Amino acid sequence: MRAWFSGLEANERRMLIAGGGLLLVMLLYAGLWEPLTGKIDMLRVSTTEQAALLTWMRSTAQEVKQLRGRSGQQAKPATGQSLLSLVDRTAKSGRLGSALKRVQPDGDEKVGVWMEAANFDDLVRWLVALETRHDVRVVSSVFQALEASGRVDARLVFATGV
Repeated sequence: MRAWFSGLEANERRMLIAGGGLLLVMLLYAGLWEPLTGKIDMLRVSTTEQAALLTWMRSTAQEVKQLRGRSGQQAKPATGQSLLSLVDRTAKSGRLGSALKRVQPDGDEKVGVWMEAANFDDLVRWLVALETRHDVRVVSSVFQALEASGRVDARLVFATGV
């Protein structure tokens, strides 16, 4: 290859070097610069859209807080009964009645639940049923596995519509 390059005339060598340099610049532009600038433009647009969405969400959150404050009522599950009685009733009606040790209010809109040696699968089914059927969600949970297979101690805090 060097012998071939050396065999070329000086003008041909300069033209070949200049063409190779130009080709290298074009490849760098097409392979690196153009994709990077396109990605930057796309991220700028995305950032602007996300900022607008965040602004809307914050204003809507303020509206929700104001509307909740006006109602003056404790949040109630979708069924209309108090959260405390709903949690107690559904736990006792299922397979968790013997594991349920304590249900008590935790502030105005939350309920704390203590369970001992509860079947984990039944506990998960109960939590899913509370969320899907009654719009009650777990806002805090602590689970401790027991030596007995599939059994846990649980401390849960529930709230509605969180």
